[in-house]
Amino acid sequence: MNINNLSDFLEKSNCQFCVYDLGRKVCNISNSFFKNVERNQLPYPYPIQQHAFIAITFWQIGAQKEHFIWFLKMPLDEQGLLQIPAQMSFIKMVIEAMGEDLTADMSDKLQERMASNPFLFKPNTEKLAIFNAIMNARFIRPASSFYSAARGYFSGSTSWNEWQELGIQGIADLTARLNHDNNQQNLINALPYLPQQPLQSLALCLEHQDKINPDLCQAIATQIRGELQENRQENAILLLRALASSPSPEITKKLIEEQFSSDLIHNMHWYVGIAGRLWNVLEDETLLNRFLESLANNQVALFPQLFADIVAIPLLREKVLKQIRLPARSPALTEAIGRLFSGVQN
Repeated sequence: MNINNLSDFLEKSNCQFCVYDLGRKVCNISNSFFKNVERNQLPYPYPIQQHAFIAITFWQIGAQKEHFIWFLKMPLDEQGLLQIPAQMSFIKMVIEAMGEDLTADMSDKLQERMASNPFLFKPNTEKLAIFNAIMNARFIRPASSFYSAARGYFSGSTSWNEWQELGIQGIADLTARLNHDNNQQNLINALPYLPQQPLQSLALCLEHQDKINPDLCQAIATQIRGELQENRQENAILLLRALASSPSPEITKKLIEEQFSSDLIHNMHWYVGIAGRLWNVLEDETLLNRFLESLANNQVALFPQLFADIVAIPLLREKVLKQIRLPARSPALTEAIGRLFSGVQN
């Protein structure tokens, strides 16, 4: 095969496929968009440290075989474009290991050869559980055996203190099925009563879900305000992240605007959560300016890292660069930007 991109390779191998980002959030990238990315017609939308972390699920057309998955860590160039030589190198390594039948049964030796491929990575336990849950829901496959216990717990059928046997996979399954089994309403009812551990695990799974209805969004917002009143900042930050994929961005933006007047401005995890999960809200240039001003005034050492992170996101790049040209900015932001360009670290 003389092929230099991943989708052509899969299609010529008689495979259908779907693509998900696994770097920032577990979210679908349409095949048509991904084809533009891999041909360098568009930058990769969710870069992390000049890499794309991608999950590609593929299956052979017309065959009754299971789905296969590649977890790929692919390098990006300075413009955020997916490097074509890296794609070609990966394809060459796959052909050398497996031939052109990508869905052939793999021997132990073949598995070892694929495991040594430098473009493959292993997602952490949380991301893997969430990805598995989303895939099972998307392809109408049963949830894991842990789902029943999670559904029972969050419906209030057991004591709120009996959470120790809950697995992250069951919670991920529940959040991937928000529109089933009355799960949204059960979560609304449960939120005020959850101990810290199940509350935080739930929040970490919700941040990848775009089916959160407005009532659940409002319930999460109410819970966030309550957590802040009790000075449980980590709970509040994780619950804010839980709204990262919410289709109700106005609720999230209002929360963040309120939080600029809270003690969260002194918590580095708040800034990291916004940049890493809630970057969409920074499309609002007023909010972006407040974020950068607060970061420069309260987290000087963190400024270069988060500035580099958000300026690499194609959605934000021009708006972030515009901020550094604004004449009206605080001395702290002016100094932080000056250090960026002088290479001086605090």
